[in-house]
Amino acid sequence: MRRNVELTVVVPVRNGVETIGEQLDALLASEWDGSWELVVADNGSRDQSREIVEHYVARDPRVRLVIASDGVGAAHARNAGMKAAWGTAVAFCDADDVVGTGWLPAMGHALRAHDFVTGPLEVHRLNPPWVAGSRGRAIERGPGDFLGLFAFAPTCNLGVRRALALQAGGFDAGLAAGEDIEFSLRLQLQGIPLTYVDDAVVHYRYRQSVGALWHQARTYGRAQESLVGLLRGLGTPVPASAELRRWLWLARNITSLVSRRGRARWTWVAGGCAGRLEGRLIRASHRGRRAR
Repeated sequence: MRRNVELTVVVPVRNGVETIGEQLDALLASEWDGSWELVVADNGSRDQSREIVEHYVARDPRVRLVIASDGVGAAHARNAGMKAAWGTAVAFCDADDVVGTGWLPAMGHALRAHDFVTGPLEVHRLNPPWVAGSRGRAIERGPGDFLGLFAFAPTCNLGVRRALALQAGGFDAGLAAGEDIEFSLRLQLQGIPLTYVDDAVVHYRYRQSVGALWHQARTYGRAQESLVGLLRGLGTPVPASAELRRWLWLARNITSLVSRRGRARWTWVAGGCAGRLEGRLIRASHRGRRAR
């Protein structure tokens, strides 16, 4: 089997007991004319995630479990899964989402012709309306876009030729978030274009509480500022920030907090603003230390 695997699907997991079974069922129900395997990389789960995966391993020879608890974070787990992969191409998805029925064959066929691919994230199947309508629909219509500078593939729906990814160094495990953006940038700077595959649909799960939305938005905001610093270090012009407009939007829309959808939207914008402010302060502190 190891000599004949064309595609490895890597799923990182940490404490995903409530959702991982649905994702694994969706993947294993997929049909494709190529050979493939499923590698779950467990990043130190403290719930029953590992036991659930072991049941799948016992039932299906396509499933393997990799223990990735010697480092922290999804990027570390993805790297561990990719290093253990037998496939010549690797596709990544997450334990809390659900791949569409055509995702696996779409990814597999696309990676026969292209080096680096992504697809749509559909947000309505797994999210209540008050969450689904809170962040716009751009992720359903095209790849991610970083400040209008370049397209990126989110790690919940990313495919790449394994040799190229390993040669590039994999994902930056030092980043708490935004490793997919940084990875996409590195590949494209090496002349590897990103191909968008319309049929490679992943049903994407948003955070389901205001507190979780706030935490994720802050994390993403800090990561954005780190990436802005990276781009400027490479000599890439970065467009002027629209931060003032975001803060003004928060002030004008304070009354939206009365509705559930409004609270979700307001919290997401506010968390991003707070995270970017923290990120700028951190970058300024680093510059100050270097100057001394």
